[in-house]
Amino acid sequence: MKNKYIWLVGSFVIALSLVLASCSAASNSSTSSTLSTSQAAAVTTTSTPKTAIEVAALATTTTTTAATTAASESQPQYGGEYTLALAAQQTSFDTDITSWGGYLIEHLTHNTLIGGDWAKGPEGDNTADFDTSTPMLSVNIGNLASSWQLVGNNTIVFTIRQGVHFGLNQASPASQLVNGRELTADDVAFTIRRQFNIEPTVSLPNAYALTRMTPPERPITVVATDKHTVTITGTPGYIGSLFYWLGEMVGINAPEIVQKYGDMTNPWNDVGTGPFLFSDYVQNSSLTAIRNPNYYEKNPAGVGKGDQLPYLDKVKFLIIPDPSTQLAAFRTGKLDVLTTVALDDYKVLIRNNSSLQSKKLITNPDGLAMRVDNTALPTSNLQVRQALQLGLDRQTIAKDYFEGQAEILDFPVPPRRLYKTLGIYRDLNTLPADVQALFQYNPTQAKQLLAQAGYPNGFTLQVVLKQSQVDEASLLVNQLAAIGVTLTLSVQQDAVYTSISSGRTYTQGIFATGLGNTPQAFHNFRPTDSGNLSYINDDTVNQLIANFANYFMIDDSKAWPLIGDATPYILRQSWYLALPAPYTFTVWWPQVKNFDGELALSGGDFYSYPRYIWINQN
Repeated sequence: MKNKYIWLVGSFVIALSLVLASCSAASNSSTSSTLSTSQAAAVTTTSTPKTAIEVAALATTTTTTAATTAASESQPQYGGEYTLALAAQQTSFDTDITSWGGYLIEHLTHNTLIGGDWAKGPEGDNTADFDTSTPMLSVNIGNLASSWQLVGNNTIVFTIRQGVHFGLNQASPASQLVNGRELTADDVAFTIRRQFNIEPTVSLPNAYALTRMTPPERPITVVATDKHTVTITGTPGYIGSLFYWLGEMVGINAPEIVQKYGDMTNPWNDVGTGPFLFSDYVQNSSLTAIRNPNYYEKNPAGVGKGDQLPYLDKVKFLIIPDPSTQLAAFRTGKLDVLTTVALDDYKVLIRNNSSLQSKKLITNPDGLAMRVDNTALPTSNLQVRQALQLGLDRQTIAKDYFEGQAEILDFPVPPRRLYKTLGIYRDLNTLPADVQALFQYNPTQAKQLLAQAGYPNGFTLQVVLKQSQVDEASLLVNQLAAIGVTLTLSVQQDAVYTSISSGRTYTQGIFATGLGNTPQAFHNFRPTDSGNLSYINDDTVNQLIANFANYFMIDDSKAWPLIGDATPYILRQSWYLALPAPYTFTVWWPQVKNFDGELALSGGDFYSYPRYIWINQN
């Protein structure tokens, strides 16, 4: 991006106040010393276990070989190892305490009640890309629930799939405690009750669900009415939101684990019904899961339709915080896939490796979140916020900084294919004229609005951010200075920034990452949500959230258009100053098969797809 450097130089020529934290922002630690610098094989194809746990678990079965060296590359093969990168170590393994979406090893070792239907993705009828969190009923299917029923306006009944067993790893005491027994409705009911701290046998006041679900969205009663039936009652008007959470955001656990060990924060207490078994955890280094030989699911689509899953012997996450080190690991074959690759890096990878497979993906935009709740701040004034929108030249940023590989409007709903198909994404040129005008650079009108709001000479706003965000934030600094607005950047160490952001303890503004992520969750708008970085508490949006909750995951045709219809109103309020959203790339080596850049099969279910892929080992 040769023009990027022109932008950055210009941003520091202006009168810019850059306030550093008391300690300089520390750069991310590099783990490149652990990686080979010579070209390695792109994937480890041996299925020989390397740890005692792997030996014990794999000894319970003989891995079927579905291909010989003469087999066609297009045919499924059992065995092999699949390796991905994580930017940070997993700090907890109890998804009742922490977010289901944030703890990826459990997406391999556990199942939810419902989830994305692989047959609806690129390897099936291609209804959905599964390139982001996609919790839509139309592309979901039963996982641990073989069926479900909504009774009246306040009751959900799940029928639990029969013949599903917890994975058995003979080298794990916790797994031996459960002993591979069959899943029952009691397990499901217990897990749900613990999720909301209504399980009478245990106390969990710090349950994660309590931070995300408002009181009307939470279950009232959860009862196993027989061995394979769970009945849940909730509040009328919020049953759709409850159904989504119970179906897609709860990995089912065994009660005896909690009863003996207290929780699952220790990774060795990780016991679920998923396609893989927890195998190893090396802090700040790696997480490993191995094949569950007794997994219930079969491949629903493609050339492997009907095959027993999973194909892989092992899935490993390498913990590599530094993006450049991730790139080095991918280039040398330590990783099989790499996500969110920037355009510059993508060009180099493709130029040097013409056989690489890739997929272009839209990201969620970064931008400025402003406190709108404090009337003493200029940003509480609508005219001021709209002036900031008019003072941002998104077209030039998209063209010069992102080399044309960016979308001007990617908020509150991103322009993904499925969202467009359902009619919930609104193209900029289809919006009302006054909304379109907000996204056209007009510094003259911006100054007029500032003067009308009582700020003819502009104002100063302090913005908290971390070092990796300085480049993009400097674009805002440069352009808003032209309308008299000075952004004072307060650069914090990553951990400090995360604490400030999650606690919303900044006083004026914060540079935000991934605005509009998972639009169905309304993270950027719920009054008490940590993602509501502008402190919004708006009656119209609150009513939208309530209306959406009534239909969500019950009737797609009624739920999702509510967000699309509200888009003009949300954009007029200018609560966030979003930059253009760049495209990034997912790249993978050609021996990874039955894969098309999938990321999440359902809401929060990131990296659960490895059960469907295989490695060509010829």
